[in-house]
Amino acid sequence: MTKTMRVALIGVPAVAGLALPLVWSHPFVLHIAIQALIWALFAASWDLLSGYTGQISFGHAGFFSIGAYTAAILTKTLALSSWIGMPAAFVLCGAVGLGVGFPALRLRGHYLALVTLGFGEIVLLVATNWESLTGGAFGMHDFGTFTGLSGDPLHQRQISYAIVAGITLTGLAVLLWITRRTEAGPAFRAIREDQVLAAALGINTTYYKLLAFTLSAAFAGLSGALYAYYIQLVSPSIGASSQSALVIGMAVFGGIGTIWGPFLGAILLFGITEALRFVGVVYNLIAVGAVMVVFVIFVPRGLAGLRLRRRGRVQRADRRAAESAASSG
Repeated sequence: MTKTMRVALIGVPAVAGLALPLVWSHPFVLHIAIQALIWALFAASWDLLSGYTGQISFGHAGFFSIGAYTAAILTKTLALSSWIGMPAAFVLCGAVGLGVGFPALRLRGHYLALVTLGFGEIVLLVATNWESLTGGAFGMHDFGTFTGLSGDPLHQRQISYAIVAGITLTGLAVLLWITRRTEAGPAFRAIREDQVLAAALGINTTYYKLLAFTLSAAFAGLSGALYAYYIQLVSPSIGASSQSALVIGMAVFGGIGTIWGPFLGAILLFGITEALRFVGVVYNLIAVGAVMVVFVIFVPRGLAGLRLRRRGRVQRADRRAAESAASSG
């Protein structure tokens, strides 16, 4: 794939967001597609931290929950516009990520994973028990939507969310693309492979880990705000550890450490869960778990890894052909 083609592909989420309401006018299809885009943003935000720098987070649903509640509180309690709620969720979750990451990133491996898991559980407990602010176990609902772009109320909302979700995904894709091509990209990869060696090479590991953690938390919060405004309901359950596990599964399914892997994994895995909704929650989880086990065993690098594997085979074949031609000449 040429460089021009790779750059052009970054605009795919925005084009998809704009085209969805035109290609599919059925409300249910649009409903599933928009949720898939939101989950894709959430999965990509987790991958920005864990896939790129190797700092595993088991509590990312906490940032998703904070972003959702921030949007709901600002819009319903303070009567502010949803266009203020979204950037506010982004900034607040980035600040929380910086605050949590500064002490947490002194740890590594499973110790860091346990700290992030504990953070997620704290957010869950606060959301459940601070009833005057969050509504407690019943949560919050009906707090306003985006300004519509058409006359029909339902289609109006769906057009707005498809466009906003697509543009937001594109923004994150552009950020990831730029990151891979600046000094942050090699620094992230070095930290992922060996933090001690990266520090010995003069890389400021603390700065780059905090940068990844902050941006990852901010985009997770933004996806939570999008989810809240679209579903019109937030409750403590959106911050449960099972949500973190699901988004990790989406990223692994698509291929961690890649631009398009988490996007593709989230869209396909969410599609599978929705397609199997009729079998019940238990069997749905079993089916999704079975898919994940098969992929981890047979395709450990995810869907994106299939393309990388094929490209590697092509490159090896080209080298063998070149060596054969050189030896025969």
